[in-house]
Amino acid sequence: MASKKGIIITIAILAVISGASFVIWFLPQNNDSSLVVSDYKNELDSIKERKSLISSEIDSSLRGLSDKSTSPDEIINKTQVSSSQVTSLISELIESNAPPKWQQSYGAYFESLKKYNEYLTETITLANKVKTGISQNDLNDEMTKLDALMKESDTLAIKSDQTRP
Repeated sequence: MASKKGIIITIAILAVISGASFVIWFLPQNNDSSLVVSDYKNELDSIKERKSLISSEIDSSLRGLSDKSTSPDEIINKTQVSSSQVTSLISELIESNAPPKWQQSYGAYFESLKKYNEYLTETITLANKVKTGISQNDLNDEMTKLDALMKESDTLAIKSDQTRP
């Protein structure tokens, strides 16, 4: 049979847990955190620099895939992480709420990042094909597709630079 002391301790613990839950439930939640940007030029430059770092890492990995010094699984892992980072950069652009004079430049870079994310998705597809076996002609076709996506991304980035206020 349970002792009085054990029952009292159990009731006290349950009371503390219930009370803490009640307090947390009633406290106001302020989840509307936002990114405040006052220097839109530097913000865009920062995003471009981080994308450049991501891009150089993926480029070196793709070269490693070509000369077989990097495994397809390594490329897939790096590319998935990079895609997540690019998605984060896209979110930063959206959350910055650029003023009207910066909208065109931010919009073009937003499209550039989306196109680069497509490039990353195709890179994962290529790595999976290499993993299962791919002919040289198919590999060349995939590389051509990747080059076209990269050029589109670069063109949109140039448009972003040209439309800066």
